[in-house]
Amino acid sequence: MNDRNFVQAFETSEYRARLDKVRGLMSDAGMDALVIISQANQCYLLGYESFSGEEPQAMLVTLDDDPYFILRKMDADTATEAGCWLPQDRVVGYAESYVAGSGEASAWEFIGKFVKGKVGSSARIGVEVSWLGLSSYPKFVGALRIKEPLDASELVGSCRVVKSKRELQFMAEAAAIADRALLAGIDKIAVGVRHCDVAATIMSALCAGTETIPGDPPPSPPIVRGGKHAIAPHQLWSDDIFAAGEQYYLLAGTSKHRYVAAMTRTVHLGPVTPRRKNQHEGALAGFHAAAAALRPGATCADVARAVQAAIRPYGLIKESRMGYSIGLDWTDGPSLGTNNNTEILANMTFRVDLGFYERGESYMLSNTVRVTENGAESMSNLPLILFERPG
Repeated sequence: MNDRNFVQAFETSEYRARLDKVRGLMSDAGMDALVIISQANQCYLLGYESFSGEEPQAMLVTLDDDPYFILRKMDADTATEAGCWLPQDRVVGYAESYVAGSGEASAWEFIGKFVKGKVGSSARIGVEVSWLGLSSYPKFVGALRIKEPLDASELVGSCRVVKSKRELQFMAEAAAIADRALLAGIDKIAVGVRHCDVAATIMSALCAGTETIPGDPPPSPPIVRGGKHAIAPHQLWSDDIFAAGEQYYLLAGTSKHRYVAAMTRTVHLGPVTPRRKNQHEGALAGFHAAAAALRPGATCADVARAVQAAIRPYGLIKESRMGYSIGLDWTDGPSLGTNNNTEILANMTFRVDLGFYERGESYMLSNTVRVTENGAESMSNLPLILFERPG
C-alpha cells in the first residue's frame, strides 16, 4: 500500500484511474470543471473516509490538473490522516467563521468563490446539484456567478457501480462481520428478551468485527422488526419484548473503508405456521430467481420480473423494488425494479431484498451479492433459512 499514509485504502494509481474515467465523462458532457458534493463520491475519488457532519465540503475536478478538496479547516488540516491521497497544498480549509451558526457568510459562498477563482469566468461547470440543499443552491451558484450549472448529479455515481478487486475484498470483509453480528443477534433472541438488548448485541459485534477483521463504524444501526407492533419497515427497534408465536427480522449492515455489505434473516419463536413457512419458501424462490437472473447483459427490470414470476405461485406480491446496487455508504446505483432498464455488468454488487410487510406478518430475507458470468455470488455465508428459536 501507500507508504506515505498507512490508512489509505487503495493505491494512488487506482484513485487516479477513477479520476481519468470521470474526466472522460466530463469531456463528453462538455464540462471544463466538476464540483463534487456527495461525500461518498469524494471518498471514491480521494480516499477521504472521515465525515464532517453537516458542514459543507466539495471537490473541484478539472480536465488537466490534480483536484482540490475544500472543507472545514479543522478537517482539512488532517485530511491525509483520514485517507486522502492529495498533497496538502491541494486541500483547502475554510475558517470557523463560515461554520453554521457563526453569523457570517455561508461556507458555500467560500467554496463557490474558490471554484470560480480557479476555473475562470468562461468555464462550463458541472455540479452535483441534487446534493445541494434548497438554501445552499442559491448561495453556491451565486458565488459562481453563473446562471445555472450543468447538472452532474449522476456522473461520478455511474463510475462506482462496477467494483474493483480490492473494493470487492472490502465488501467481503464487511459481509463476514455482518454475518457474525446477525448470528450473535439471533442467538440472543428468546421469549421475554427486549428488542433493544438484541440490537445492542448486534451493534457490539459490528463494532468488534471478527478475530481477523477489525470492525469499522457501522453505517447504520441494526434493525429489529416484527411481532404485532414493530412492523414499520425502516424503524430500528421499539420498546418491546420478543413474544412466543411471532416472527421478527434482523438487519445488520456494516462496512470496511465505507464499503457496505448488509444481510437480513427472519427468526420465528416457536413452531412455524404453514402461512409463514409458505412466505419463507416464496421468498427463497424469489432470491434464487434473482441470483440466476443477475448476469451480465440482463437488465435490472429482467431481474425484478424474474423475482415476481418466482413468488407469484406462493401467493406473494412485492410492489417495492427487489433490491439495489450497494457499495460506498450503502446504496450506490440502480434499483432492481420493473421500470429500470440499466444493464447488469460483471462485478456489480447488489443487496437482493425479499421483504414482505403485513400487520403481524413482517418478513425479510436479504443478501449482498456480486454479479458473475454465471449469476450472483453471495458474499454471506449465513444459511438462507427461517431461523427457529424456542417459543
